[in-house]
Amino acid sequence: FHFLKILIIQRVNPPLQGFILLNLIYNQLVKSHSKEDLEIDLMLENSKDLSNVFFQNKWFNSIHFTAGLKDLWDRKNITYDLVINLAQSPFSVLYYYISKGRNKQTLHWLSRKKITATNDYDLESVLAKRMIKKISDKDLVDIDAPTLNIEKEKLDNTEKLIDWLLRSENKKPLSYSDYVFIYLKDNQELQTIAAIIKMIDTVLNQKKFKVILVLGKGVKSTDDKSLIKSLKKNEHKNLLLNFKDYNDLYYLIKFAEKTILSITDSSYLNSIGEAKKWRILYMEKKTLNKSETNRAIERINYHLKNFSPL
Repeated sequence: FHFLKILIIQRVNPPLQGFILLNLIYNQLVKSHSKEDLEIDLMLENSKDLSNVFFQNKWFNSIHFTAGLKDLWDRKNITYDLVINLAQSPFSVLYYYISKGRNKQTLHWLSRKKITATNDYDLESVLAKRMIKKISDKDLVDIDAPTLNIEKEKLDNTEKLIDWLLRSENKKPLSYSDYVFIYLKDNQELQTIAAIIKMIDTVLNQKKFKVILVLGKGVKSTDDKSLIKSLKKNEHKNLLLNFKDYNDLYYLIKFAEKTILSITDSSYLNSIGEAKKWRILYMEKKTLNKSETNRAIERINYHLKNFSPL
């Protein structure tokens, strides 16, 4: 019996870059062959921080981090059935050319140049399709959404905690609340803060929806104070600020899962939402000008108007 021996070379930049592509390629390999028939080694450049919902150690037979010359030399003695290079750095390209494989495939930098994706999720989905085409020899490639490594028990316990906090303030549990969730990961320009306040007002003016606001660790400066100050001035019973420091990933996932619409500048949360098919308004730019703000408010109004409770 012969395992299909595969080497994947990838460079990642936590928390997100490179992980979605790796996830999609792994899942496609497992879909085309039985998991038991595969023996996959991973050479990972640039990171030992693998705590990521798009990644699982157990997928791989072995994981190596950026190697020295001796490892590169030893690598020449191993022959793989398939070598896949997903990265463009000089190290990855060198590693790819030194590795021995019966079938070797790489993503050329030129093909990346022609992709007009607006976020990491879209870019890496396009790259995954291109690589799967190469290794499967198919013209039409259909890929599934990435799998997510989320602990169900931890997520359920997070919801119980949120519900307990809401009940202690005489509010409905999360599943019975109609709310818009806003998560700001990084400091925002004052112009964007004004836009966010406008978005919050748009939701609250409808009278029947709440707003839950969470601020990331990056939002801890005068910008944060000016945002909170402005919101406190306009104190509204449907504006929930008591969760503003709850920026743990499981809280973010739970708020985004149960909401009518999430609004965020976090590409990580946006990518999880893309994989889960949630409704997310992703603020890619740190500064929203007037027309972008108006477009965002149009989308918020659209979602609120078309929202029908279950």
